[in-house]
Amino acid sequence: MNKVLGLVYDDYQASGIATTFDVFNVINTIWKQRGGEEPLYECFLVSAGQDEVRASNGCRMRVDYTLDNAPEADLIFVPGIHHEDGNDLINHLTGLKRETEWLRKQYAAGQQIAANCSGVFLLAETGHLKGQSAATAWWLGGLFQKRYPDVTLRKDTLLVENDQGYCTGAMTANLGVMLQVVEKQVGRQLAQICAKTMLIDASQSYASPYVFLQEQTEHQDAMVLAVESWMQRHISQPLDLESLANLHCVSERTLSRRFKKALGVSPSEYLQKLRIEHTKLLLETTSLNIEQIVERVGYSSASSLRRLFRNALGLSPRDYRAQLSQT
Repeated sequence: MNKVLGLVYDDYQASGIATTFDVFNVINTIWKQRGGEEPLYECFLVSAGQDEVRASNGCRMRVDYTLDNAPEADLIFVPGIHHEDGNDLINHLTGLKRETEWLRKQYAAGQQIAANCSGVFLLAETGHLKGQSAATAWWLGGLFQKRYPDVTLRKDTLLVENDQGYCTGAMTANLGVMLQVVEKQVGRQLAQICAKTMLIDASQSYASPYVFLQEQTEHQDAMVLAVESWMQRHISQPLDLESLANLHCVSERTLSRRFKKALGVSPSEYLQKLRIEHTKLLLETTSLNIEQIVERVGYSSASSLRRLFRNALGLSPRDYRAQLSQT
């Protein structure tokens, strides 16, 4: 029987643990339906010492073991740490020294460890990721690179496998990791049945559509953030600077000046980049034809899209999609 330990602490992201344990529970159910007698997985919660921990959403969970008496595990899972901003995340990390030291010992013992979202920071704190690749939440990329310059951050992917486990870059990406774990431990057939049962798309492993947004939002101008959000939600609409300025009670000149200062590009240049990134996403993840993509992203014509796409990437949308199918 495989033992899975979920390392929990106050303000952990409950979904990271709940969905992970649900995968193993579904595997046990499928196994029982197919005639298995003993469950394939046992899942337990472990903490630094509390009998009960509080998740960031307010749920309280009873803990099975402390760090001192936790059994040897086949997999240790580290969920994300809820935080308001980068400083808040760092403050949380400094308060998790016992957890960091315990993970360091587990690495030394050869244990497999998977971390999700901001929980990857806790793995990096152990020093074990030095010289290796990692993924984390797309909006935390800049902070991660500054704090751990000796770790290679893979901004373009949601999942990285290293020599003793996995790093995943979003709260839901850990589902794909759990399927990989299941496939290695108990076989591909059970993993595939579980994926179909839970409607898990394990192929969604790339975060490239979000990288552009992450690189653009590392500023503190609330008005510009609001304008960015509006443009992202209304990507297919023509840019009306006058209406946007009026909406935020500033002049067009002020809006353009603050946008340029925060992002280094004008609002129209930002929208153009946003549309290119969205076009890439649609080419990567859908079978939409070029005319349908034009409608989705707001270009005036298919020829305009092709010309601007080629100028930005050096190849046509068709060639871009064909290149993806070869990788």
